[in-house]
Amino acid sequence: MGSSLYSRACTASANEFSRDNLLDGIKGGDISMIVPLAALLVSEGRADLAEVYWEMEGRDLPVTRNDLLDVLSWFGRYELYPIMALNPTVPSDMEGTMHSDQCGAVCALGWMTVREDGLFHCEELVSPADIQILSGFFPGVNSEMKYIPSGFLDSMLKTTTRVTR
Repeated sequence: MGSSLYSRACTASANEFSRDNLLDGIKGGDISMIVPLAALLVSEGRADLAEVYWEMEGRDLPVTRNDLLDVLSWFGRYELYPIMALNPTVPSDMEGTMHSDQCGAVCALGWMTVREDGLFHCEELVSPADIQILSGFFPGVNSEMKYIPSGFLDSMLKTTTRVTR
């Protein structure tokens, strides 16, 4: 796998690209952006994240906690509305954002949790711990996954029946 990606990689330095441009290139099908993205992430001290992108070989991108929140807000909207009406506590880093109310409701239902510091950290990738929690409510979610590919997210929740608690 590595030699295939490397041989097709562009020769430009990772410093010539922003993370957003590299991710946009990958989303657009340009897998040659994987090498500069991995280099950029390693230079930022995020070797763990670089490894996730590398493992996916440019076929897909791992979802962030914000991506998961968006999908849960849509597929769980009828369960969220009554909770949102009760004004659940919203993590301070999500106050004033587009999905602040949904975030409070999703956390109140236990579908997602805040991190140890009490913040939601919407920019972080969905972690194995997040997946473990989600699998308790959505049986179609494989609790053994290390990350959720974006192409799998919608179908993962569409095809499952929620467990009510």
